Amino acid sequence: MDSVLTAAGDVGELVDIDIEPWDIQDYVLKRVFDVAFSAVGLIALSPVIAAIAVGIKLDDGGSILYRQERTAVFGETFDVYKFRSMVENAEDATGAKISEEDAGGVDDRVTKMGRVLRQTHLDEIPQLWSVLKGDMSVVGPRPERPSIDADIQTGVTDWRKRWFVKPGLTGLAQVNDVTGANPDEKLRYDLQYVKSQSFSYDLKLVVRQIWMVGADAYDTFRGD
Repeated sequence: MDSVLTAAGDVGELVDIDIEPWDIQDYVLKRVFDVAFSAVGLIALSPVIAAIAVGIKLDDGGSILYRQERTAVFGETFDVYKFRSMVENAEDATGAKISEEDAGGVDDRVTKMGRVLRQTHLDEIPQLWSVLKGDMSVVGPRPERPSIDADIQTGVTDWRKRWFVKPGLTGLAQVNDVTGANPDEKLRYDLQYVKSQSFSYDLKLVVRQIWMVGADAYDTFRGD
């Protein structure tokens, strides 16, 4: 039977959403999978992490990582780390905004090394630490910055319903190549995940995402 959850963010009125409750075994399996996936990933990718750090330093000599505040469950926030793919202090003049690349354009703030990292999704590797800590899950709606969330909420009804599950590295929207540049479409995919979530569903999305990342990396290094 569906259960109705109600939650509120820091601003605005309460929102309701009907979701299928997690089976306790699925819940435990999801967390075990998150810990195992992130721990193994960090260890297995340690040579890649070292190579990326060297590449960023050789590219422009700037910082290797950058930190951003992101929205978590029920509108709370946490800090996420990514490999820096833009010039230093890229948003000092503009404030937080969605990259033009998310809408299929060209973002002049992205560095040469950053473009490779974004095309191969390798800039996301440090977020495995957030998964290991429990701030994120492997699968769930991608977390946005609070200021961007606030902007989107003014034009997209029910945007905060995404907050009923832990944010993830990948999700249904991501495997369908939908980003925050198309918030209405992204919300439809995210809410479909919220309503259909299960451990087996997570595994299918992870396999699909790994396949897509591998294909993107192949195309990038082949020169397509």
